[in-house]
Amino acid sequence: MRSYLDALRTKGAKRFVVAGLMVRFPAAMVGIGITMMISGLYGEYALAGVVTAAHTIAFAVGAPIVGRLIDRFGQASVGYPLIAVFVVAAAGLTIVARLSGPWPALVACATVTGFTSFPVGALTRSRWSHLLLGGKAATPARRDRLQTAFALESVLDEVAWIFAPTFTTVCATMAWPVMGVRPEAGVVALIALMAFAGPLFLSARGSEPPTRRHEHSGSAIRSRGVWVVAVVFVGVGLLFGANNITLVAMCESLGNKALAGPVGAAGSFAALCGALWYGSRRWRAPLHRRFVIGLFALTGAAVLFLAARDYWSIAVVSFCFGLAIGPTFVGGNALIESLVPRENLTEGLTWIGTAVGVGMAAGAAVAGRVVDGHGAHSGYWVVCAGAIAAMGVATFSGARLSRRHAPAPRPEPSPCGRQ
Repeated sequence: MRSYLDALRTKGAKRFVVAGLMVRFPAAMVGIGITMMISGLYGEYALAGVVTAAHTIAFAVGAPIVGRLIDRFGQASVGYPLIAVFVVAAAGLTIVARLSGPWPALVACATVTGFTSFPVGALTRSRWSHLLLGGKAATPARRDRLQTAFALESVLDEVAWIFAPTFTTVCATMAWPVMGVRPEAGVVALIALMAFAGPLFLSARGSEPPTRRHEHSGSAIRSRGVWVVAVVFVGVGLLFGANNITLVAMCESLGNKALAGPVGAAGSFAALCGALWYGSRRWRAPLHRRFVIGLFALTGAAVLFLAARDYWSIAVVSFCFGLAIGPTFVGGNALIESLVPRENLTEGLTWIGTAVGVGMAAGAAVAGRVVDGHGAHSGYWVVCAGAIAAMGVATFSGARLSRRHAPAPRPEPSPCGRQ
């Protein structure tokens, strides 16, 4: 743990790390919050799925655009208006749902909330890159500290995704004094949390990367190797989406659908442990090679799902699966950081979330049809297909991942993020 403590001692880090954890919770709450609200108020899971899908697709489309704007104009300059629009749109969605409004209004509000969602993971990682490498030579020691910082961010991602959905479900299903059960309570809670934690994060100006509005030469996706990482994470997202559907279907077929939550939590906890372990080590192997090895491990764990037939075996395989997830995301973000020019870093980091979102939507859709047609366990073949596709792309495109973008160090503008 010493490496993590050393990273947190970096000047300006603690404040944005704590605020960043708080901002992660609304992002992890919004999907299940919308589902609980719409299904509870309208009694239709199909409508809840459509509205949630609108939010997810809008986020996948909007994240790189928001990231590009942030690279050009600064986190605070873009972030405050972004939070304001998100809060208004989410409040509008809640009001429309409470009044049993028409579905196009629900989809419109959900689309705006998705497009203006706060890309906190990209923002925190770009701050770490600025603090540890900005204007400095990228020595192996500094690279090691950046790897540890990225691992810490992956751990915080998992913490949010472990606890936030449970908190949202409790808010939406508990009986409130006088008001009774309020299915929209989870969405109201995330609105309040975003309105508080978002500005708190942006107020940490000392760690905000400087703007480089005059240095942009195109989208980050055009940088060497970035599109390869993005395609890899489409495959990773596909296996995530397929696994979510298949896990619920398997638990239902075994007799207790509610156990899907605890069984899935085993994978999230393992991902947290895997990220902690990966970030605490000092590796000699090149980053792109470690990334490919991690995908081989992820694929091996995915294949084990084919032998899982009961709750315990699914939980054990989910744990093994999770152990490979943490290092995969740490390595993927580190690769993006090493491949894109510094003036495109935030946008580059958002492409992982976009790719995962696209893959999850496709994986859920395909697995749903496969499960309906061939039984719950058949969904694991889709999980394996996503893992094999991700591994294959990374393996046969290794040359594009091995070349690091290394611009000459230059003096940094003022630390407040303005020129």
